[in-house]
Amino acid sequence: LAMLTLDESDSSIKVSDEVEIDRFANVESAYAELSLSDVTGKYAYHLIGEEASAKIKMAALSSGQYKKSYEVSLLHSAKVTYGEMNNYGVVKDQGHLFFDGIGHIEKGYSQSATHQTSRIMVFDKECVAKANPYLFIDEYDVKASHAAGVGRMDEEHLFYLQSRGMTKNDAMRLITYGYLIPVVDVIDNETVKQAFNETLEKRMGD
Repeated sequence: LAMLTLDESDSSIKVSDEVEIDRFANVESAYAELSLSDVTGKYAYHLIGEEASAKIKMAALSSGQYKKSYEVSLLHSAKVTYGEMNNYGVVKDQGHLFFDGIGHIEKGYSQSATHQTSRIMVFDKECVAKANPYLFIDEYDVKASHAAGVGRMDEEHLFYLQSRGMTKNDAMRLITYGYLIPVVDVIDNETVKQAFNETLEKRMGD
């Protein structure tokens, strides 16, 4: 499952997705969001059958003065379930970007695992970014982990690329693409992947 959002209406939009995963089912999803809008996104995956599995990847770019926030949740309501989320974000100009990652293993659903990673790269001083991990674990015999980080772009990488003849915008676009590529690789639809690449090039050139 791949979802690409490219809204250019300069307005506020809400995006949501609720998925139930039954016994022995395996779902892998990729969400890419490059809109010129304020965005509120909510993505909920409910593992309701034994040995159900979900892997979710999110990529988001916030530029200009747009404010974007996302809640991605994994709710385990069966034994031996597996959930994994990886959220990647890039912020430039005066953009705002927030990730809330939620993993919840309910009582009685042992041998389950929930893992999450959220990372945001910041280009400019006036950006605002937060990555908030939440784990609600009501059972002992489980595995759970989280990692969250927000940091500035590596200036040495930017300088190196510029020293090889790239413009600053080209270098920023290449670094951004490399940062978001784990999500792009999940997209198996060539039309969607091409739209992502073209839109990212346009956004980074703005």
